[in-house]
Amino acid sequence: MNTRHTSSHNKITAASPSFSELKALLAFSQPLFTLRKKTTLITDGEKFKGLYLVHSGLLKQSQLKKTSENEIITHFFFPGDLIGLDSIFENHYSGSIASIETCGLSLIKFHDIANLPITKESHIQLLRILSKSMRIEHTRLWRTLSQSSDSRLAYFFITMSSKFREQGYSPNSFRLPMSRQDIANYLCMASETVSRIVSRFENEGLLEANGHEYLILNPRGLADIAEKA
Repeated sequence: MNTRHTSSHNKITAASPSFSELKALLAFSQPLFTLRKKTTLITDGEKFKGLYLVHSGLLKQSQLKKTSENEIITHFFFPGDLIGLDSIFENHYSGSIASIETCGLSLIKFHDIANLPITKESHIQLLRILSKSMRIEHTRLWRTLSQSSDSRLAYFFITMSSKFREQGYSPNSFRLPMSRQDIANYLCMASETVSRIVSRFENEGLLEANGHEYLILNPRGLADIAEKA
């Protein structure tokens, strides 16, 4: 991977907190538990209990449109992500959260977070986690409102690549357990549009797609599309 691509890749993606950055919170987390595939972790409006740390697997956060039965997916949660940061203020969870595949999680009760040692390190860690979460959401909202469908989908694949790199896996060959419909809902697009753009990306030699398996052939090309205004 050349230097030019690495620089651009880092510029357009916002990394999730690493487990090392979460060490102050890990000391307060409860024992790891398993959530089976396609199981609801949290229902919309449920009373806030604390933050869930994802150790393995993938989850999605969604809300139903008031005018239809279709869902709007607002987040995907990967290993190292914290669930519930957007729920602290109102003291109840926003949206439903369910597992896409079998997950390992631990709960950090909020009263335990309040009892964190008052140290500069712990405060900086919490501020970094909150700041990263806000940046990722702001970037996603800006892209949804202002970027083309091609740019949004290219950025999605670049972000997924970055997620797998952070976890120590190949950034160019990976499996995405979410469906094309889930990806479309997350990007505020029609599933047909996602499939059409994926096919075009394949024809242009940018990637290969086989079901849930993706192989990025031209990261630089995808990054160029993702950066287009």
